[in-house]
Amino acid sequence: MTYNFLLPLVVATALIAAAVASDDCTSSYTQLPHGQTPYANDGGCYFCAKFKGSTYPISDLGELSLNCQKMCDNDPKCTAYTIAREATLHAHEYYWGSAANCCLEREEYPPEIYIDAQNGDEPNTCEKEAMCWTRYEQSSTCDKNKKKSKQKKSNVCEPIWKARKINDKKKKKHVDFIKNGCPYKSKKFKSMLDEAYQQCKAEVEADPQPQNVQQKAQQASFQNIGGKRSAWVAHGVIAVIAFGILAPLSAFGPSFPSLFPTEAYSAIHVTTFVLAFVTVFIALQTKKELVDDDFSDLKEKHQLVGLTLLLLVCLQTLGWIHRDQKSDLAHKLITGAGLIVFGFGAYEVTSGCSLFAKHYVSADFGQVYLGYITWLMLMVVGGKLVMKYRGGKARIKYAQVHSKAFELT
Repeated sequence: MTYNFLLPLVVATALIAAAVASDDCTSSYTQLPHGQTPYANDGGCYFCAKFKGSTYPISDLGELSLNCQKMCDNDPKCTAYTIAREATLHAHEYYWGSAANCCLEREEYPPEIYIDAQNGDEPNTCEKEAMCWTRYEQSSTCDKNKKKSKQKKSNVCEPIWKARKINDKKKKKHVDFIKNGCPYKSKKFKSMLDEAYQQCKAEVEADPQPQNVQQKAQQASFQNIGGKRSAWVAHGVIAVIAFGILAPLSAFGPSFPSLFPTEAYSAIHVTTFVLAFVTVFIALQTKKELVDDDFSDLKEKHQLVGLTLLLLVCLQTLGWIHRDQKSDLAHKLITGAGLIVFGFGAYEVTSGCSLFAKHYVSADFGQVYLGYITWLMLMVVGGKLVMKYRGGKARIKYAQVHSKAFELT
C-alpha cells in the first residue's frame, strides 16, 4: 500500500482553503438609529416579498434586513442599504406608482442629504418619511487593495428602480428639497406619510436598541454574513485534519505496524507540519477580528498553544526525517512529542470551536470534537488490548507446537 498520494492531496486541499480564506473579503453591517438615512439611493431599490412572486412585503425587519443585505453583498459597489417598514409602502405606491422596501447606496453623500427623524424637533415631511426607514452601514474588513467579493443575491427581492449615478446637479437639487422640508405637492401623499410616521414612530419606540446586524443575523441562522468567517472555517477544518486525523496517526500508528508501515510516517509528519503552518497563517488573517477585550483569556491561550504546536510539529518532523541517526532515547522523545502534539491539538481544536461559537454566536462543536477524541482513544486502547490478547494466544500456541515437536524428537 502506498502513501505517496497523502502529502500532495492534503497539502493541495490546505493551500486551496488558504487561498480562498486570504481572498475572502466580505463585510459586516452596523445598524444606525432608526430614521437616520440619506435622501438618496444611487444603488437601486427593490421590493422584497414574503416569497418569490408574492405581492406581500416581508414584515419581519430582521428577515427583510438579511435579504436586503444579500442584495448589497451582490453589488461590489454597495456601501450601505436601507429597509422600509411596511407602514410606509402604501404611501410610496400611491405617489411613485411602485413601492420598494430595500434600497442600496454606492457612494458617500454630503451631510446635507442626510435626514435625522429623531432630532427632537417637530418633524417635517422629510423626517416623517425617514422615520420608516432604517439604514445599515458597511463595516468592511477588506484591505484597501481588495474588492468586496460578490455574494449570492436574494431570490425574493425584485428590482423596482435601477441603480443610477447622482451627479452634483442632482445632489444640489436634493439638498434644496430637504432644506425646504420636502414640499411634496400632493396633500393626500402628505397625509399618508403622516399616518405612516405615527405608526413607524410607535414601532421604533417599542423596538430594542440598534445592534450589529451581523450578531442579529447569526442568532437567526448560520449564514456567512461577513467578516472573515470562511477563513475561520478553513482554519478549523485544516486544524481538524492536522490534529484530529494525522496527529493521532503519527502518535498511535507505531502501535499498529501491520496497518501503518514505516514508510508512511514521513508523509504523515511532513503533511502535518505543512497543515500546521497553513492553519497558523490563516489564523493571522482572522486575529485582527478579535479585539483585546473579546474573550481575551481564551484567545491568548489558543494563540500560545497554537504557536507551541507549530514548534513541536516542526521538531517532530525534523526528528523523524533524521531518525536513522538518532538513539533509542531520541526515538522515545519523538514518540513523546507525538503524544504531546495529539493532546495539545485536542485542546486547540476544542478552544477554537468555542472562540468561533462566541464570535459568531453559533453552535459550539467543541464537545462533539472531544467526544470524537474520546472515541478514538478508546479505539486505540481497545486495539492494543486485542493485539495483546491475540499475541498471548499466538505465543501459547507456538509454545504448544514447539513442545510437541520437542517430544517427537
